[in-house]
Amino acid sequence: MFRRSSRSEPTGHFRARVESCVSTVLELNRKLGEGAIKPEIIQQFERLKESLRHVNEDSVDAKDIHRIEEATNQLLEEIRASVSGDAFPSIYEGEWH
Repeated sequence: MFRRSSRSEPTGHFRARVESCVSTVLELNRKLGEGAIKPEIIQQFERLKESLRHVNEDSVDAKDIHRIEEATNQLLEEIRASVSGDAFPSIYEGEWH
């Protein structure tokens, strides 16, 4: 999945971007309640979260990260559409700036 990248972003940036995607989906699943997101999708994100521990930052390809972010955005749009009648939960509990 990850390949050598031309380094234009700081070390750890790629990992942080993927971790953000994974955390967003898993936290949203927790807030929506079990079964709101297909278990197969949650399993894929949990596997991705686990595999991130073993990824060498030098082997990350920006194109792969972009695909993960795009897939996450598409999933979030589908979830938003499916719960459009319900209040869409906020996963950010901090102070807005």
